[in-house]
Amino acid sequence: MTDRPGVEVAPVPTMRTAAKERQKILASLDSTQTQAFHLRTIVVAGMGFFSDAYDLFVISMALPILGFLYGTSGSLPKLELSAIAASALFGAVVGQVFFGMLADKFGRKKIYSLTLSVMVIGAVGSAFASPFMGLDLVMVLVLWRFLLGFGVGGDYPLSATIMSEYSNIRSRGRLIASVFAMQGFGLLTGAVVSLAAILVLPVHDLDLVWRIILGFGAVPALATIYFRTKMPETPRFQLAVQGDVEAASKTITTLTGKASTSRAIGTPSSRHIKVPLGTFLRNYAPVLFGTAASWFLLDIAFYFSNIFNPTVLTHIGFASSKPTTFLLAHQAVLTLAEGNILIALFATVPGYWAAVALIDRWGRRSLQIIGFGIMAFSFAILSFFYSSLLGTSLLLFLAVYATTFFFANFGPNTTTFVIPSEVYPTQFRGTGHGISAASGKLGAAIATFFLPLFLVANGLPPTLLVLAGVCFLGFFISLVTTPETTGRALEDVSREDELHLMVERFSGHLEGLVDAVKLGAGELNVLLANPPTELSERVPRISAIEQQADEAVHQIYIDLNNKVMRTQVRSDVGALASHLDDIMDGIEAVAARMKTYHFVDSDPDLKRFGEIVVQCVDEVGVGIHALDGLLDGKTTELQHSIEEVNRLENEADDLLRGLLERLFNDSKSALEVLKLKDLYERLEVITDRCEDVTDVFQDLMVRYAVLAP
Repeated sequence: MTDRPGVEVAPVPTMRTAAKERQKILASLDSTQTQAFHLRTIVVAGMGFFSDAYDLFVISMALPILGFLYGTSGSLPKLELSAIAASALFGAVVGQVFFGMLADKFGRKKIYSLTLSVMVIGAVGSAFASPFMGLDLVMVLVLWRFLLGFGVGGDYPLSATIMSEYSNIRSRGRLIASVFAMQGFGLLTGAVVSLAAILVLPVHDLDLVWRIILGFGAVPALATIYFRTKMPETPRFQLAVQGDVEAASKTITTLTGKASTSRAIGTPSSRHIKVPLGTFLRNYAPVLFGTAASWFLLDIAFYFSNIFNPTVLTHIGFASSKPTTFLLAHQAVLTLAEGNILIALFATVPGYWAAVALIDRWGRRSLQIIGFGIMAFSFAILSFFYSSLLGTSLLLFLAVYATTFFFANFGPNTTTFVIPSEVYPTQFRGTGHGISAASGKLGAAIATFFLPLFLVANGLPPTLLVLAGVCFLGFFISLVTTPETTGRALEDVSREDELHLMVERFSGHLEGLVDAVKLGAGELNVLLANPPTELSERVPRISAIEQQADEAVHQIYIDLNNKVMRTQVRSDVGALASHLDDIMDGIEAVAARMKTYHFVDSDPDLKRFGEIVVQCVDEVGVGIHALDGLLDGKTTELQHSIEEVNRLENEADDLLRGLLERLFNDSKSALEVLKLKDLYERLEVITDRCEDVTDVFQDLMVRYAVLAP
């Protein structure tokens, strides 16, 4: 295109063009092979989870020392013990929601390093905790642990979302699970650092031991902050929230080292619609319940087992209970560290990496159901056969107990982290994951606060039975609510591409169908205006148009059956095609009745009805053609179509009532009255069917407001 000879003018980018460019970039992300930037992201994000696991679970090694140093008879009061154990988890509940929402508002990159900074401060503060301003050491430690948990909580939605949005379809599960699997090394390192501190430091330096154990958590977090500041914003966030195709295209080029196939354009890709949080919560309530409830139940069992693992090992006689001398305390912590190392080496870490190996083969849903099921069975065995197992062999009891750790990490501990990073739209992915994770940490906090009290009051076998019941409930909820996300694009799983799929694959079919219906309505209008001269010519034409419309509907249903798509897309397209077919059937039925009745008299009321039908069908056509605009958040034409069809349908209702009342008061013959009544009512039904189409329009506007890019 030129405005003068020899000078080219670039075409003006349109919203429609930008939507197509968006799809190219997403396709590039989904199809690229696992590359160096994926591995770098695993390390940078994974070191955060290494720190998370270390900070959350190493408290289990510090509690026995704190009990000996600051408790009575070798242990802390149960309330203080629970408060120290649960404080970081309550902090995580707040941090997960807070940072998840911040990441959706300001971007993943801007918030990512902030979470580690908070973790460093919390870990260092915990290590140097001492009485302050009237607060005793325990209360100060609780406050520092809460701050630490606040930062740890933020790392969950950020790391999961970033890895998910960078990943390709084929390896997404493995990549996200690899980030999470770094938890296993964090758990193992916590036990190793504890063992090293106990072995290296003198017996009487237990106060320094617990401070080193807690303070070491700042080291990996501090080492990772710089690398997080250098990570680029995810292309999906740039597209869906910032609406910037050019920036997303440059990011893809930077990450892969290959020039993007998308054409950089100088304007924003699309007009981003700000959707209220309430709309998201309503639209995704069933999914959110599934991800939150399963994580809540998993963490009750998982965190109690990990944080109070030393307590369990003490109950079964693996380590001494309530040491009364420095030497006994030293030996107890040494034994517990060795036990934790053994469980981590032979159950915890292998469970994580078995999940990494199989998650994209067996699927997320299968791993979650298997994991919950075997955990429930194992806890039940430990409860019902507690005395028999211990009487037979302590190692046999530990083997069954370790099974719960392996299958927790093999199944729901990994999948409850992965699935929420896939099933929510980009605009709310951090929020959805944060709410789900917060639900899990709430379960963990409740478990670590109340189950120790239950354990003291009722003993270990009933406590294990409670955990079995929790896992069985998780098994059932997973069966009912957990979707399978393996092998599907994020935009498909989260329903972000439903609108694009409908518009790109079926808008041409629907536009052709509605154009045929409009042609039929026009022929009917001519027939109603002048029946004596048009009857013989128009009726065959309308019949032929109706057959063409039937063929178009048939083709739409063939495509619906032959293409893989979500049920909702199939339902929306099927409803539009069916309602348009009903309109055309109604038009053909009126023409056929006029022929059957040998209706050759002109009737001004029939003419007016014909005009209303044409206007209704025309507005439906405007709406069908305006569906493309939904891709770019344009709803004005669609809304106008809905309002106009509603007005015309009401006008047709009023006209029908008036005509029927007048018809039965006229001096026409009974047969003539019945003929006109039939035609009037059939014409009014056509306007009802037009309103059925606009009802679908209304549903599409409501549903896809949260999904439009």
